[in-house]
Amino acid sequence: MSAKNKAKAKPASSDRKRVVFTQGGKGGVAKTEVALSLASWYAERDLQPTMLDLDIENTEKGGLSDFYPQAKPFDIHEQGTLDEFLTACDGGSPVVLADMGAGAGKATYAWFENAADIAQSLGVRFTAIGVTTNEASSVQAILRWAGHLQDSVDYLIVLNEMRRPRCPFEYWYDEPRVQEFVKALKPRVMRMDSRVEEFQAELRNQSLTLQDVATGNVTDPFFRLTKNKVRAIQYQRTLFGGFDEAADILLP
Repeated sequence: MSAKNKAKAKPASSDRKRVVFTQGGKGGVAKTEVALSLASWYAERDLQPTMLDLDIENTEKGGLSDFYPQAKPFDIHEQGTLDEFLTACDGGSPVVLADMGAGAGKATYAWFENAADIAQSLGVRFTAIGVTTNEASSVQAILRWAGHLQDSVDYLIVLNEMRRPRCPFEYWYDEPRVQEFVKALKPRVMRMDSRVEEFQAELRNQSLTLQDVATGNVTDPFFRLTKNKVRAIQYQRTLFGGFDEAADILLP
């Protein structure tokens, strides 16, 4: 895997925009959960990103727009949909946050092949968030996206422990192609704590975020329990720590 080494213009910092999107690779790895916590992380920095929900085929309760009604829904498979990245850049926020669903690869690869370098010359930077569990298929999905997007984006990789605390992630660390990816494209890598299954299920069922629970913005007795508030703060602390380390590719 090699970088394209394309020349990139450097507009003034005040003109820069950052589009951050979750890679629509393997489903069920918690891409939306990462996007939700990232929205809260931006809010703590007095940034209100323009949000796009590109996972509208997700009919289960739990899409980005279920948690943030202001997230604009679009069908990734309709012609011109990814141009909405650029429409969103014309808004007041310097950050666009988009959540993609599984199966978004083909459309995304084509758009970046044709438009990314032009957008970059106009001051738009892109960050792709790849989320993987300790499964070979989710690791391979990240590598497949990187093979197409190459150096047209910055990369933040989230290693999601799911229900395996202190997971070794051997499918990530022991895969030779991952080592090649890391050497060539230098992704930032962070961890996401495993979560108590009942806690996570209720978050989805009630369309609540970790921030809601951590700040007490809940009415349900389950989430008003001290143990669950502590859990929310712990989970969020780990994610925010990872975002802090990658701030230079998450901020404009």
